[in-house]
Amino acid sequence: MSKISNTKENFAKCTCGSCPTYQASSCAKKKPEKLYCATGKSSCDLARKGCICGACPIWSEYNLSNGYFCFSGEVN
Repeated sequence: MSKISNTKENFAKCTCGSCPTYQASSCAKKKPEKLYCATGKSSCDLARKGCICGACPIWSEYNLSNGYFCFSGEVN
């Protein structure tokens, strides 16, 4: 299991704001939540609309293998 650092640098690299699931949620757009792979599940009630975790620089940097971190909060 990888430990993702919740840093300003990782927050800046994070692509969660472009995620189809994030974009489809009016709740998520109103909150500064991001970097779910480090912080865990969103406080919003989200519907799965697509996942772009595999295209995120943090995904490859930390050798992640999971997706939809905004739902599960699991890091593999």
